[in-house]
Amino acid sequence: FHSFAIPLANSMKNRSILRITFSAVAAASILHTSCDALLLTSISPRSKRVASSIRSVQSSLTSEDATSNQYDKIYFDIGVKTQPNNQRGSTILNVGRLWFNLTPTNHPHYLPLHISNLCNLAASKRKAIDSKATYVGCTFQFSPATIDDGFGRYRWGHQCDGYGRNGIQVSLASGQLTDWAEPFSDPERVKDCVHASFGGKYYGWRYDEISDLLSTEGGDDTAAILLTVPIHGPGAGTSKFSIVRVSESPREWGERLLLNSAVVGFLDCSGNGGFGDDTNDGRSSLDVLRAMAQQKIGVPTIVGCGTEMNE
Repeated sequence: FHSFAIPLANSMKNRSILRITFSAVAAASILHTSCDALLLTSISPRSKRVASSIRSVQSSLTSEDATSNQYDKIYFDIGVKTQPNNQRGSTILNVGRLWFNLTPTNHPHYLPLHISNLCNLAASKRKAIDSKATYVGCTFQFSPATIDDGFGRYRWGHQCDGYGRNGIQVSLASGQLTDWAEPFSDPERVKDCVHASFGGKYYGWRYDEISDLLSTEGGDDTAAILLTVPIHGPGAGTSKFSIVRVSESPREWGERLLLNSAVVGFLDCSGNGGFGDDTNDGRSSLDVLRAMAQQKIGVPTIVGCGTEMNE
């Protein structure tokens, strides 16, 4: 096992520590020790990556275009916010980095406004002007329904509301621009990428196309985990986004998890899940997401984010 330890608050007795250990086969669990330490057991690093076999899909992409180094990317560094103590408040513990491949700009289901909004907030372009124009410090919803505990109550997704600020402004019919806190829409593009599914609709990049792109001989080494934004309902046209584990959900759920949302990217499962002092510790983004889903310590928090754009 590979592990790293992070000191907890100074006020805790006997220099208690939280040790996060990643294991490729074990589900995350929490053990309380007699010296008030917490142990989060998760997924150990894979010894090597399994190369993806890219299939032809119904889009303008070639197999060369579909390789991961051709995508614009967005990443979120995830920490876990521990329960506050009386003296020091909460402590953020490193879980890892999630890398997402975004819909290519030449794809027929590319949604430029929604993806630009995500990217600008992740890049914190306006943070110097507005401290809430970023995802840094934003949390994911955390409750029994968001913990993958093996008892079937899990929603198979994680939702972040952001701060309610957008990273773009959109021209209205009046010629004015939307306010930074005002929801936007892109009806012309959205109507060109609507997909019927189980009595409802979802938008953006098709799930079955992404599933084909991720098809490998490695089995567990890839999973169709999608980055989505709401198109209808609460949070539409705002900073809100979700991470949805479609291929790992029960079969009867599947694409129903995407209803009223648009798919704007997918998890780069083999992406480097380390950051900061733990950049090369062997975790993948898939390891990190599973650890984030299974931990019970506290609220998942975005402690860093950014983009990596192809020139």
